Amino acid sequence: MQQARRSTAARQQPRISAPPGARPNTRVDPRANVQRAQSRVAPGRPPHANAAPGTAPQQGAVPKARKPRKQRTDKVAVKRKKKAKDPNRVRLLSFQGRVDVPMFVIIMVLLVFGITMMFSAGHALSYRDNDGDSFYYVTRQVIAAGIGLVGMFFLTFLDYRFLRYEFKLFGGRFKITVTHLLLVFTMALNLMTIPFGIRADGGQKRWLPLPGLGQFQPSDLMKIAVIVYFAYYIQKHSKKMRTFHDGIWVPGLMLILIILSVISQMHLSLLLIICFVFAAMLFMGGANLKYYVPLVLLAVAAVYVVVFVLDIGYFSDRFTYMDPLSQPGDGSYQNYQSALALGSGGIWGKGFGNSSQKYYYLPEAQNDFVFAVLVEEFGLIGGLAVIVLFLIFVFRGFLIARKAEDKFGCLLATGITFQIGIQAFLNLGVNLCCIPNTGISMPFFSYGGTALMLQLWEMGLLLSVSKRAKLS
Repeated sequence: MQQARRSTAARQQPRISAPPGARPNTRVDPRANVQRAQSRVAPGRPPHANAAPGTAPQQGAVPKARKPRKQRTDKVAVKRKKKAKDPNRVRLLSFQGRVDVPMFVIIMVLLVFGITMMFSAGHALSYRDNDGDSFYYVTRQVIAAGIGLVGMFFLTFLDYRFLRYEFKLFGGRFKITVTHLLLVFTMALNLMTIPFGIRADGGQKRWLPLPGLGQFQPSDLMKIAVIVYFAYYIQKHSKKMRTFHDGIWVPGLMLILIILSVISQMHLSLLLIICFVFAAMLFMGGANLKYYVPLVLLAVAAVYVVVFVLDIGYFSDRFTYMDPLSQPGDGSYQNYQSALALGSGGIWGKGFGNSSQKYYYLPEAQNDFVFAVLVEEFGLIGGLAVIVLFLIFVFRGFLIARKAEDKFGCLLATGITFQIGIQAFLNLGVNLCCIPNTGISMPFFSYGGTALMLQLWEMGLLLSVSKRAKLS
């Protein structure tokens, strides 16, 4: 009876017929699928996978739609992308920023003018000393300049902060930087000159032989190592530089070790430059003046004792021969000939290539006394032009240091600029007979492949600092 009633009720319900020619509706309502899924949920189980276990099922809850695969984000990839775009990340090479164009122009002008004047001052001596080859010195200088320019462009794109980046060793127990490796390597090279060095005419052993390449003077590399090391040390201990232990005692002991590694070479000019650079960087690093000033006075007193009290012949003779007329035919002969070259130049000079002192009168005219030949050929105007170029270089270098991004870059630019400036100033003093002749060469002008190559590498580091400096 019940089945008969149901069939009768079904027949009585009105039927909705589709219009003629239309297809039957075969689509499934998505709501019906959701209701079926909810009806299949077991009692006590969450309605979908993202719900917390143990929660009661929610009646009528719609499961959360999953994102398509294309819209999913990989967290690791995002972190890598952010790390790659981080401008403060330390890299080996950095192509961000712009090189300081005025500094680059000054460097290239000093380089070209310096090689030209070195050729003019040394072609006669090159003809005499190299079997009639007048271009021997300038050829080697140009080759060294080429190697130096390649290194300069590479170091320009080197992230200078990589020099102070600390590498962890033995699970982080020890930390080492490129700065430490450079200093230790340089000190070892200078100590190697004691057993393996080539002895010069004056008895000094400052050069190491390089088979097939000539000679290498490791003391020139020591200037860069000292600047980089003390820049790193002062930056790392910047908050403790006003204390005596970290601001004076520890760096002073390190300076003594550096001096001991080069003192056997009897290279007074190198010792002076290292001490001047150390004092300048310590002052810029914020050393306490009540400790700093007595240290400087003590250093001056030590120099006075060594030169005048102990009367060591090598040092005391340099001060005696500073006067050109003391022994014009013997000890002060070189200073005397330099004074003649300076005086004979006049205001406008004799003209390029017309110097007479370079024809075997002025010894080592291509090395320490290029400036004297320059003044003889270009006069007072030419000498002042070179001085102005170095003053612009120093001014621009200190501007880069002041605008540097961090303290390490500031100290690095300060040390390089001060080292080039003080070396040029001391060489001018030697040529003008105001400073004892200690073998100080003029940057970019004096003959010396190692010195020129390393000076250009220093310029690369300076330009690298300028790329991240906030220059207008």
